[in-house]
Amino acid sequence: MSQSIPEQFFEKLRSHQLDESDHLKLTEWFKSASEAEIDQVLDEYSRYFQDHSDDQYPEDSRLISLIESRIDEAENLFPEIGQYERQTTPFPFIKSVSIAATLLIGVCLFYYFYKEKKQPGASDQIARATKIVPGGNKATLTLSNGNIITLDSAHNGMLANQSNVQIIKKKNGQLVYDASAINRTGNEVAYNTITTPRGGQYQVQLPDGSNVWLNAESSLKFPAHFTGVRREVMLTGEGYFEVAKDKAHPFAVEINNTEVEVLGTHFNIMGYKDEAATATTLLEGSVKIKKGNREQMIVPGQQAKVNQDITIANVNVNEAVEWKNGNFNFSHEKLEGIMRKIARWYDVDVAYEGKVTNATFVGTIPRSEQISEVLKYLELTGLVHFKISERRITAMP
Repeated sequence: MSQSIPEQFFEKLRSHQLDESDHLKLTEWFKSASEAEIDQVLDEYSRYFQDHSDDQYPEDSRLISLIESRIDEAENLFPEIGQYERQTTPFPFIKSVSIAATLLIGVCLFYYFYKEKKQPGASDQIARATKIVPGGNKATLTLSNGNIITLDSAHNGMLANQSNVQIIKKKNGQLVYDASAINRTGNEVAYNTITTPRGGQYQVQLPDGSNVWLNAESSLKFPAHFTGVRREVMLTGEGYFEVAKDKAHPFAVEINNTEVEVLGTHFNIMGYKDEAATATTLLEGSVKIKKGNREQMIVPGQQAKVNQDITIANVNVNEAVEWKNGNFNFSHEKLEGIMRKIARWYDVDVAYEGKVTNATFVGTIPRSEQISEVLKYLELTGLVHFKISERRITAMP
């Protein structure tokens, strides 16, 4: 009888003969295996380390320490983990961390340990990135008269007055449009644009009370106050919307020749020009997606992707808004997609050298981390290494 993929993996694990293909096969197996099968493999993996003493396998002892430190970091990222008691195994596989994240902590760290001996310069290269800091609240506001306000350095309080609408910067950095003093139909419309650079994000409250969070390298064009039947805005890049309910005045977002129409709801739109599709992910309410003569409705828990057509899929909606909550979330994502996110947030350029891995990555990393830490997390898989030159990151096998 032929061996299963986990059996093949553990045979090579015991003889210290793992290579990249073994790692990739097990990663793929985890994606389709049942929960019971996964539990069995993780238990066996844990027992393997428990059964080896420091004297017999000093390398394994070092690896256990690495895994324990990553478990501690995971507990900081997932506070609910603290309610579980640690078992007698060298490191518990805790249910509240996803199976894929567990794989990253366990199998990938094992692979990294042996890969590390072959790539002694990798950590030194990443250390050079310490001057590249995470993004923050940075944006400019362009008023209808052409005046530009740099929001991150502007004072708190009222910044401008547009058609009797007060534009106010709050202490928490939020930009608020107070249109309480005007009549919806009685004033000329003045359009404003808020723009975030690479390495920037910002939150704005629109004159109807809707709240919008802009991700890095994005912009939102909107009227200083809404008039007429529809509330219309134009987005580039990525934004998370919490739309104020107003059945008489539907809210519409235009992006990449696509329109997203809602009455009042929570949703995320990602439509960067360098991405293959525009993705609208719905958390609450309902929205209608329009592209040319095609229309599709989506409900909470669904994502609509638009390129030449509109495709609908059920997704974990929380993954789409992790950026707004301060995290990178990689959910079976290829390296190129991850590096585009890193480039936007840390304002760096990315290049590739050699054949880029086709594997997918899974994990959640705080966006407040230094870029060196984010790259280290990726290197832990053993599938990619990086070298740094000024603000240019080169990914290598």
